[in-house]
Amino acid sequence: MKKVPTIFLLFFLSLPLPLANAKSIFPKPLINAEWLVENIENVIILDTRKDLDSFNKNGHIENAIPVDVNKIRMEREIDGKKLTRMRPDPKSFETFMRDHGINNDSQIVITHEGKTPGQVAGAARLYWQMKYYDVENVALLDGGNAAWVEALEDLSSETADFKAGNYTVGKENPKILATMQQVKAALKDDSTTLIDTRGLRYHVGIDKKDYVFAYGHIKGAKVLPYKFFHSIKGSTAYYSANKLKGIVKNLGINMNNKLIMFCNSAYECSSDWFVFHEILGQKDVRVYDGSLHQWTQYKDNPMSMVLGQ
Repeated sequence: MKKVPTIFLLFFLSLPLPLANAKSIFPKPLINAEWLVENIENVIILDTRKDLDSFNKNGHIENAIPVDVNKIRMEREIDGKKLTRMRPDPKSFETFMRDHGINNDSQIVITHEGKTPGQVAGAARLYWQMKYYDVENVALLDGGNAAWVEALEDLSSETADFKAGNYTVGKENPKILATMQQVKAALKDDSTTLIDTRGLRYHVGIDKKDYVFAYGHIKGAKVLPYKFFHSIKGSTAYYSANKLKGIVKNLGINMNNKLIMFCNSAYECSSDWFVFHEILGQKDVRVYDGSLHQWTQYKDNPMSMVLGQ
């Protein structure tokens, strides 16, 4: 066998190895406050908020790093259409992670204030983006900061010092993403169910967001409002798996089908994706990232305002 020259061997050995995710320390994707109390020294906590002033004003878990959920998505152009609320491209995601102190071996807990389902959705959206870029060592805090307080733990008003991370972006995971073309194909596929995760007033066209350009829902979609998965008392924790299954069944959704979630801009539907994919274990579940913001920019895409049609 021909011997490799020493100079070439030394060159290849000097090349940096790609960073891989560390093995997750989380027992499951959804952790509770009691687990976090015992393991808080081993994790980085990202606190998702729409109002960053509330981070110190209302308090946060000690050493948490604030995340502005208004900036976790970005503007992208797809097929000549300008879309304003899309998943970040690989480089932008890498920059985001580094700016929030994340390395590839960081164990990440995503939390929120825990007062509304919308706050949970912001955390779930960030979680979904991490999973899209193959981050394995991440979990959501069930009930967020409100659950932390219910566990008799204190909140802090001090901003933690942290240094930028050296995270290297991973491969993309298209198995949890639906494109507009895949949604169109689903309209003709009985083995795929489209799920509108908005409230009923949006589903039947009573109201709409200004960045959605038609009333109603994608024709043939089932409705499963993301707010249905949380208690209306106390912290906005998710219901038990058995209760979640019952809600899904009572709304006539077949868990054996492939599922595609959408809402106005793929923010709220990330919470439903988390329920199906991470809690209930249905692996063929996708988020339609363009959602109605993209779908309604094409006049030929079918819409309906009739419940069940």
